[in-house]
Amino acid sequence: MEDVELVVVGAGFYGITAATTYHRLHPTSRILILDSASSIGGPWAPSRIFPGLKTNNLWGTYENPDFPMDEVRFGVKKGEHVPAAKVAEYLGAMVEKNGIKDCVRLNTRVEVVEQVDEGWVLHCSITTDARSFKIGTAKLILSTGVTNQPSMPRYPTSPDFEPKVIHTNDFPAHYSAIVEPGTHTLIIGGGKSAWDIAYACATQPSSTATMLIRSSGNGPVWMSPPYVTPLGLWLEKLVFTRFFGFMSPCPWAETSGFEGLIRRFMHGTWLGRKICGAFWGILGDDVVQLNKLNEHPETKKLRPWRNAFEIGNALSILNYPTNFFDLVREGKIKVVVEEVDRFEEGKAVVLKDGTKLEVDAVVCATGWKHRSTLAFLPAGLEKSLGLPTTNVPDASNAALIKRAEVELYTNFPYLKQRDTSRLHHPNPALRYTQSRDENQQPYRLHRFLVPPSDFQRRSIGFAGALMSLGNASCAYLQSLWLTAYLDGTLVLPISSPEKIEYETYRDSQYCALRNAMGYGNKFPDLVFDNLPYFDRLLGDLGLEGKRKGRVLGVRNWGKECFGSYGPEDYRGLVGEWERREIEGKKDV
Repeated sequence: MEDVELVVVGAGFYGITAATTYHRLHPTSRILILDSASSIGGPWAPSRIFPGLKTNNLWGTYENPDFPMDEVRFGVKKGEHVPAAKVAEYLGAMVEKNGIKDCVRLNTRVEVVEQVDEGWVLHCSITTDARSFKIGTAKLILSTGVTNQPSMPRYPTSPDFEPKVIHTNDFPAHYSAIVEPGTHTLIIGGGKSAWDIAYACATQPSSTATMLIRSSGNGPVWMSPPYVTPLGLWLEKLVFTRFFGFMSPCPWAETSGFEGLIRRFMHGTWLGRKICGAFWGILGDDVVQLNKLNEHPETKKLRPWRNAFEIGNALSILNYPTNFFDLVREGKIKVVVEEVDRFEEGKAVVLKDGTKLEVDAVVCATGWKHRSTLAFLPAGLEKSLGLPTTNVPDASNAALIKRAEVELYTNFPYLKQRDTSRLHHPNPALRYTQSRDENQQPYRLHRFLVPPSDFQRRSIGFAGALMSLGNASCAYLQSLWLTAYLDGTLVLPISSPEKIEYETYRDSQYCALRNAMGYGNKFPDLVFDNLPYFDRLLGDLGLEGKRKGRVLGVRNWGKECFGSYGPEDYRGLVGEWERREIEGKKDV
């Protein structure tokens, strides 16, 4: 059996970043990066993208802080959305620059993660020939992402139904067969991938697409122009501006000093909550007005069903070369709110209301199963690792959840007082009918990174087990925190195990309550709560989270409140940590 010091499972942005940071701080340690795909990139791997697909990120916001995306080298200019194909290219360049190319092993599937006294044993197989083998490692970072297992609905289907029925995960492989002139494609779903595929299909000559938004679901996502609010603010910058983050309740945010004062006013007083409510109302109304959703009966169907406070990562950006809504107004993209009943012979899709659609292909943009693709040994390990589950909480867990919710509702009354219903559902009878699975429990990880049960061993961490609108910065900061945790240089909390467990439940339960449109009941879903999270990670490391400088020795709260954050604000932190550790060893 091969033995190494660290294995990173997953070669997407988070996995590559984690390996890069660990290798930089421990250049002589033997590490491996394993991925079942044939190339790096995770959701941006070549096999998972298609022509014209872009990220939601404008140039400069989707890059490792210590490896800026050079405009000339990568062919992406300021003000442009980063093309999907450029992400894998960029990650490949980052691997080369940091000298970890030989650490990457592709077509390698990890099937079982086994905990042993010395660390971990990974039961693996080669995807191309089914050979099986084991790898032993002292340290393990799981970075398998949250979009790697398609959720595919099953409908009664005639054996004579002709069109392809695929999940968005398989759309790139079938792109050339589906995206053709003179065809009609049915896309089931209202998320960003549904919009992307509808746009790709409907922009072909004489082709059309139908977006079928399931009446039982969450409805269409919030699709924002790149610039929002009456001030014309860049959306990504608005989300990473502290002043606007103050509008979001957040249990891990700073509670002392100036920020604590502002947050107590915003969420602890009647007037403050009115101001916060007005902000969320203005933000949502602005997107609706900028997109002119209410000005046409078809575009009106794309108005999100819940208010902007509930948005979570059910938020995306209009990054198409032409106006998506013009295609809707022109009838190139039709919007239907209904459920599929069955697929009949020929090309007929029958809806629950009896409507028949003639289609050439069906693409299910129906999301992902948010559970691990890995098996764990010994039995019961998943629970101690804090993995998501749909099992009924035991008495101890139920008590922690109840205690956390009491605290959250006490400190942030708006969480309980707000209306989370699908207020803008086109069918009034369905606006108050949807409910969540009460047994669905999210990751229970300290700092959304490590299970408290591992504190003594310091042997495992989870990179990217969340959704963040600032993935590049988040991956970078998580990688430094995890490296320090695994190598023993991170000072762990001196609180009792019971307090640490409770705070872990409180923070993850907040995520479950925060966004009715989001994914917080499965994993952290961070939008306006990103900066306080980044602050917390840096605070654990003894580094400054508020990085907008000082004036006469006093923190510059003007810049800190109204200056937006991006990867450039965290540039050099790994080097800063490295220098500090070297100096610390000299002093010993």
